[in-house]
Amino acid sequence: MNFLGYVILGGLAYMAGWFIRTKVLGNKPAPKTPYRLTHPVILSYLGGFFVLMLIISFLIGRFILGHNSLDVMFIIINSLAATFVFSFGINPENANYDVPN
Repeated sequence: MNFLGYVILGGLAYMAGWFIRTKVLGNKPAPKTPYRLTHPVILSYLGGFFVLMLIISFLIGRFILGHNSLDVMFIIINSLAATFVFSFGINPENANYDVPN
């Protein structure tokens, strides 16, 4: 994968987090404790996305990059980086940036 491939993968990860924050969590009733990155619901989405990225990273390494053996370091680093970008999209603390007029 080249740089553009990683930019597209990061954009898709951010978009997935943003979609979950706005469409899924935004349509639910407000919880007793506000959503933060340490909230159990947000942590479950982060964990689920990490597991999904482990599978996708394995498939990218195997079929796109042509790794014949199991490249564990690529899979873990790629999954962590994508989950980190996903956390920016799902983070409700930065939803309002208070931009001045």
